[in-house]
Amino acid sequence: MRKLLFPLSAVVLMVGSRDVQAQNRPITGRVIGSDGGGLPGVTVLVKGGTQGTATDVDGRYTLSVPSTATTLVFSFVGYDSKEAKIGDGPINITLVSNPTSLDEAVVVGYGTQSRRDLTGSVATVAGKEIANLPVQSFDQALQGRAPGVNITTPNGVLNAAPVIRIRGVNSVSLSGSPLIVIDGIPTYSGNLSAVSSVPNNPLANLNPADIESVDVLKDASATAIYGSRGSNGVILVTTKGGRKGQSHLSYDAWVGATRPVRLYEILGAQDYMDIKNEAVRNLNANRFTATGTAGTNVEGFRPSYDANNNLVDTRWYDYIYRTGISNNHTVNFSGGTDKTTYYTSVNYSNQKGMIKNNEFRRYAARFNVDHTLFKRFTVGARFNYSNSRNLSPNTGSVGDAAFGTAGIGRQVAR
Repeated sequence: MRKLLFPLSAVVLMVGSRDVQAQNRPITGRVIGSDGGGLPGVTVLVKGGTQGTATDVDGRYTLSVPSTATTLVFSFVGYDSKEAKIGDGPINITLVSNPTSLDEAVVVGYGTQSRRDLTGSVATVAGKEIANLPVQSFDQALQGRAPGVNITTPNGVLNAAPVIRIRGVNSVSLSGSPLIVIDGIPTYSGNLSAVSSVPNNPLANLNPADIESVDVLKDASATAIYGSRGSNGVILVTTKGGRKGQSHLSYDAWVGATRPVRLYEILGAQDYMDIKNEAVRNLNANRFTATGTAGTNVEGFRPSYDANNNLVDTRWYDYIYRTGISNNHTVNFSGGTDKTTYYTSVNYSNQKGMIKNNEFRRYAARFNVDHTLFKRFTVGARFNYSNSRNLSPNTGSVGDAAFGTAGIGRQVAR
């Protein structure tokens, strides 16, 4: 029996081995470009599977695929991907280049320029990335979205102007903020509050949902047209315009809540009195050790009681912080013909911060129109109306200044 069983097992293993090999089959072919030359490094994958390879320097490839595979996917950077059915013979593919990313228009100081012709350092942020963020101004929304740009918000107070550094700190005494240009017109930025310790950012007058793109010019060649004003970099803001074709009506809204988190656990009234009186006792003990005479400092930190004889123990967090509810609404209407395009929008924003009496409200309207008189001559107009109200407590926290809460303490004490 043993002698008969061993050959039978060997035959089963050999047959099984042949079946496994028969499940895979080799596919060969070549990938070329529009000019007829081979494309090296093209990725060749089995659609829906894990098998794959890359073409050699001549664009040729060999791939072992399972018998169930029906389609190959060819992809390469700068070219449109392409799929091909698996047949009995070689699979030769021609990939077509996709120059879309190179033909993207970038806004620079002199107008617009194709990205393929751009030699300066420019970072672009699309308007859709910041349109519906819970911020008051677009510069707050740029944080973490533009490479090489350092943006820091000094506090959580509404409408606080962020500190923007594109080329680092270039001066000890002068401002390091970049030049802000909206639709070709330089504008004010930073903290322009009449009270130095209360923030107010003028860029909040522009509704972030009206922005088409934000381009950050970072090097000397990109900012040359602005001269010394662009020494700290330039931020170009382009607002939306209409497109020829059917008119579009859009409504965007968001609602959010903000509240403080990870607050420090602070001392209660009794804990505060115990520690202060202990400090007085230590002072008297140190005086006796140094001079041999008893200390005369009095442990004068005594409790206070209300009308019901309860210890007055105020948790100041409850009087300073809150959960703020905010909402923002934008309606826009756009369209145009072959010669004239238009864009109009209205915005209402009502935001409440995590600090009591900290509120921001904005009514805004915009109308943009462009008309082509001749092939190379276009006229246009930009109208923007904004009525904003910024209510903020005295926190002592603004850009380029130290953080402090003494102002809040004085207001609550009153």
